[in-house]
Amino acid sequence: MDRLDIEKKRAIELGIRYVNIHWKSVIETEVEVSVLSGGFSSRLYLVQDTSTSTSNPIRKFLVRLYGGKIVTGDDPIRPEGGEVKETLVFYAMDLAGLGPKLYGSFDGGRVEQFVPSKMLRDMGYDQRSETMSELARKLARFHALDLPISQERHQVLDVCEFYLEKRDFEQFRKLAHHFGLMDVSTFEDFDVKSEIQWLRKVEQLVNGRIVTISGDLNKNNILIRDEPDKFGERVMMIDYELAARDYRGRDIGQVFAYKVLEMKDDCFRICCEYPDETWRRVFITEYLKQTKSLNYFEWDEKLDSVDHVLMEAEFFMFHSIQMITGIFINQKKDSVFYNMPADMVLSMLDFGSYFINMYHQRKALFIETYGKLLNLIE
Repeated sequence: MDRLDIEKKRAIELGIRYVNIHWKSVIETEVEVSVLSGGFSSRLYLVQDTSTSTSNPIRKFLVRLYGGKIVTGDDPIRPEGGEVKETLVFYAMDLAGLGPKLYGSFDGGRVEQFVPSKMLRDMGYDQRSETMSELARKLARFHALDLPISQERHQVLDVCEFYLEKRDFEQFRKLAHHFGLMDVSTFEDFDVKSEIQWLRKVEQLVNGRIVTISGDLNKNNILIRDEPDKFGERVMMIDYELAARDYRGRDIGQVFAYKVLEMKDDCFRICCEYPDETWRRVFITEYLKQTKSLNYFEWDEKLDSVDHVLMEAEFFMFHSIQMITGIFINQKKDSVFYNMPADMVLSMLDFGSYFINMYHQRKALFIETYGKLLNLIE
């Protein structure tokens, strides 16, 4: 029995402890286990009862096992608290009706509700007009969560400096060449140190609300449910491993930046252009409308205006690009990338290069738009 089969068996055995005692009757007969993605730092298994028995009210569930992915347990990208914090956020989302139910938590993982759904894809915004507004409202409700997690802001730029200090560009070059990316000049020419210094200076000028953020709003972590939730909405946010206290603009900026990217046939693809200003303003308007109704801070007509939040999103999006490209460049000779399909790794390196180019383009536009307001132009 290989490692994957052993893990599948473990996923079944762990899951039935929390789901339903009748699962034991099908454990040796008609159970299927599928391997799903699982995010930066965990493996996810879908367990389903394929028997004709009607004794199991829960026919499917998910088992998440921590570790064994791109991000290790001690990686500073993961905010303080690790798996305990993530499970706490997951349970809070469950209680608030914002996410799947938590069936159980154990040392090394948890058991989750399977919600029939599909990943958000760019065409989903056009096929269903409510998708954008529902995502904006879901994000506003998430930001309003009052959780017993560290109230210190998660300093993403400190994480980026850590990656910068630890990186071995020769090893990264070998990795890139191994997967067929021969030209790494985009990564090599990215002056990370100078850019971090610029970001530190400007973030104090931009400012914004510190809230509970998701920290990873790529489209794989935004699902469209088959059936509406208690709010009558179908958009659902998942995967909270990077949840922390930080500027709201980081999440909103991720929605904008990651709109261009999605996975197809297990590879990441650039699917569209960066959203135009009208799209971004409509999203922020709906976000602020929901935020104001939640009444969890004293409203400031200037700080909480569409114009200001748009500036926040356009700026703090840069932090996320620095973070994701920092992860890629920091890969060493023992990188888990070497255990992944070559096409998938190459697609990740390609979108890392794309994001660096987008960083430069959006930074130029940011300075052009807000330079005088923030005294960035001498």
